[in-house]
Amino acid sequence: MKNSTTHIESPAVGCMLGKAYQTLLSRLADALAQAGLDITTTEYLVLRALYSADGLQQCEIAGLTGKDKASICRCVAGLAKKGLVTTETVSHKCLRVYLSDEAKAIEARVLEVAAARHNALLAISSPREVEVFANVLEKIISK
Repeated sequence: MKNSTTHIESPAVGCMLGKAYQTLLSRLADALAQAGLDITTTEYLVLRALYSADGLQQCEIAGLTGKDKASICRCVAGLAKKGLVTTETVSHKCLRVYLSDEAKAIEARVLEVAAARHNALLAISSPREVEVFANVLEKIISK
């Protein structure tokens, strides 16, 4: 027997969020490259965390960025190879990560690119839409 309730097709919100996230990352990657910055979007997230609080442990960076620890470990290794961070062993499983002088020298450019991308994102919506969207995202994250 068929269910008598009317089924309303809803958009595939999860898929749309994933696609939007990938689009935002792609546009950030393009903007970083156009600015002459040789950093990936994950490296950007790590640098951004360190710009806020230098000397974080890798597990702290993972928590701040929403990335898994293995991804952060690979990213930190890549940043170290590029000369953008140095590390200090805290224990056999844990490294503390510090910005290099080179990373500090590019901080203003990195943050300028991020601010421009942020402003471009805000420009496509009204302040009220941004507020509602932020509230919905917060509910998704917290539930």
